[in-house]
Amino acid sequence: MSDRKSDGSGEENVRFVEDTTAWATWLYYAESRTQAEVAKALGVSRASVANYLADARRRGLVTISLAPGLLEQAELSKRLAARFNLKGAFIAPEISEEDGDPTQLRKRLGIAGAQILLSRLRKDMTLGVAWGRTMLELANALPEKNQESLRVVQVSGSSLGDDVTSPEACTLFIANRLGAKCHNFHAPAVVTTSDLRTALLREPSLKRHFERVHSCTTVVFGVGELNDETRWADGNNLIQPSAEDYMKAGAAGIVIGRFIDAQGDALEGPLSGRQIGMELQDLKAVPERICVAGGTEKLQALKACLTGGYVTDLVTDRSTAEALLREKT
Repeated sequence: MSDRKSDGSGEENVRFVEDTTAWATWLYYAESRTQAEVAKALGVSRASVANYLADARRRGLVTISLAPGLLEQAELSKRLAARFNLKGAFIAPEISEEDGDPTQLRKRLGIAGAQILLSRLRKDMTLGVAWGRTMLELANALPEKNQESLRVVQVSGSSLGDDVTSPEACTLFIANRLGAKCHNFHAPAVVTTSDLRTALLREPSLKRHFERVHSCTTVVFGVGELNDETRWADGNNLIQPSAEDYMKAGAAGIVIGRFIDAQGDALEGPLSGRQIGMELQDLKAVPERICVAGGTEKLQALKACLTGGYVTDLVTDRSTAEALLREKT
């Protein structure tokens, strides 16, 4: 329903009674009008139209999705998939030199990863979620949806902190964006002794959660490099002191909180028998494993993860893809 009034210029000034955001969205997307034309039709400023369109995306009135094919740069993707035995390799657009900081790269990878994840959502599926800054960007890029039959499961123990990149925060954020059921882990990522871990795993609530973890049909995760920027799923700082020992033992990176060597094999060390969450062999058993990672600092960790066979689908950037192909086997 609308009221149409003349402003004396021969143009009709359309003033919609119900929801201005909805009408601005219709005029812009359905009728392909420019923002200036929408502003004139509604009798508002162009800045207001931009705000209406942003609000429409937040409310799910319109969603913008990229065909997965747009992220597949044919020859490069094919070579990368063949090299690491992947089902799919998706290459995000290159970051320009002036925008080439890690924050911008993570944001772009998050957008690309969100598009691939959206294309894989199915009714009644169980989605496992890891953590980290790239996962947070992926969550930020997801539109609001209503996937009530979808279950989103935290695959690693909690950090018990308030970091927005923690396992529990990332899982909750993604579940909320998708309108899905959220299942958080009610146990820490690392405990002080193996005996305590054994005792906790006997708890019925943790047994039920591990049943959900083992029922995941898709897992989305990143990889962790080993440097001062590394994020730990550990609010009690039990992992950090052990990192140096693992690096001396040849650790190349971290996958779902587990240290791996250059071949992708799990490394034994101070944390063995003290971590709670999905094991590396459990990850390999998941049919669809979407890894979202890129950047020079993650190259060796990502190569180790790919070599270890933990990935079925990779979302990365062009420079990282080319560097991976230059790496010796």
